[in-house]
Amino acid sequence: MNVLAVELSMRLFDSNSLKDKRSVVKSILAKMHQRYNVSIAEVSAQDMLNQAVIGLAVVNSSRVLCQKIVDKIIEEIESNYPVEIYQINEIE
Repeated sequence: MNVLAVELSMRLFDSNSLKDKRSVVKSILAKMHQRYNVSIAEVSAQDMLNQAVIGLAVVNSSRVLCQKIVDKIIEEIESNYPVEIYQINEIE
């Protein structure tokens, strides 16, 4: 069994209030959990208007498959949401 935990730091564009930010972040969390069956949550910077930090964990039988899932999630977030992921930290 392999566990891959990742922390994604991102900038949110077009976020004029915490309500706008919360809407984008909640949408990301719900869709990524539903689509990829990962544990995902906003873990830091909850009160910052244009930044979010999301933590996610993937469990699989292969480390390569875990990394592929994380790569797909990052690609999907950046292509479908008004955000820029500027830092990716793997947590061991």
